Amino acid sequence: MTNVQVTAGDAHHISAAALTVLSMLGCYIVLKPYYLLPSGLPQIADLILLAAVPVALFLPRLGELEDASRFKFYMIVFCCYAALVNIGWTFVLMYPRMALGATYYLFNLSLLIVCIRIGTLHPRATFLTIAYAIALSAALQTASSAFSYDSARLRQIASFNNPNQLGYWSLLSLCIFWSIAGRAKVKWFVQVPTAMCLIYLAATSLSKSSMIATAFLCLLHFARKPRLLLILLLGIAPIYLVLENSLLLERVSGRLLSIGDQQDDSLQARGFPRLVEYPEYIVTGAGEGALFRFDESEDSDPDIQIHEIHSTFLTILFSYGLIGAAAFAAAVWRLYRLSSHGGFLYLLPPFFYGLTHQGLRFSFLWLLLAVIAVLGITIVSRVPGREHDA
Repeated sequence: MTNVQVTAGDAHHISAAALTVLSMLGCYIVLKPYYLLPSGLPQIADLILLAAVPVALFLPRLGELEDASRFKFYMIVFCCYAALVNIGWTFVLMYPRMALGATYYLFNLSLLIVCIRIGTLHPRATFLTIAYAIALSAALQTASSAFSYDSARLRQIASFNNPNQLGYWSLLSLCIFWSIAGRAKVKWFVQVPTAMCLIYLAATSLSKSSMIATAFLCLLHFARKPRLLLILLLGIAPIYLVLENSLLLERVSGRLLSIGDQQDDSLQARGFPRLVEYPEYIVTGAGEGALFRFDESEDSDPDIQIHEIHSTFLTILFSYGLIGAAAFAAAVWRLYRLSSHGGFLYLLPPFFYGLTHQGLRFSFLWLLLAVIAVLGITIVSRVPGREHDA
């Protein structure tokens, strides 16, 4: 790994521009779960984040590690190519809704770059902002879930539009929070309730993939620290006794035991055969949307609706072809080289979730990528005094 000189200037001083970006980033994280408009449309939090982009241009530009520079380069290539494919198919099919795919990735790229820029300049302040914003958001969502709890509804949604959003947000928030809690020196009395709230929210969503991925995350997190693993095992027993006969535990166990029994668990319903049935798209990509091109109802169960491919990795391959897949894979490889192994581990549960769900468009995944990159940058290239910027 080649190092490039990184200088932070006066690490004790945070400029007005940096404070503004951090404030907007914190507001974005807290407000992200609130869906006032239909899914897919810009929400209040998105507008706040977009307002932070021009402000971030006034931040000092630092030298970068080669792997950090390459990571951003490949992510830019992937996002620009994804935008090009979606816009191209928009004109070919005369189907304007496909252009939305371009906006998702350009927005997420903006979030990635803003977070890396402010995080590289002021890592401790950035980590503290993100950690406490997630803690506040977790508390608000737990309260929202409690007050709006509907026992007649099998799966809860809190302030989201659907339970899968709640489950995936909970998983990603916990990944981000745990990845930086140690570096930000977040107190245990903040860490414990935040983690419990996010695990509880994942459970109330009854998203099978989210619950399994969250359990996988807990295993990875506590396995790194055997003392904490022992505390976890000791704590499971009384928690289980309390929840043994609860409706939540009954629903969680019933949901997990039903894996493979529901219609949407089939490969056909999740769109996996599409790669074999339409191989002509694998080279340059089919884009995202215009699913009428893949109407398989004549050859399969007519009750199965046409859905996008429910897999992050297969979506990348089918929607953006070998070119997009190569760019994304190169970015992940550079992130692995840049990050510490401990930091990169927190990306594994969302990737596990992505085996059966399309989670690439969700902006918190890109926030997690940025956090892992900043963790790697600040570990590999330490600057005297930078950790005291808060």
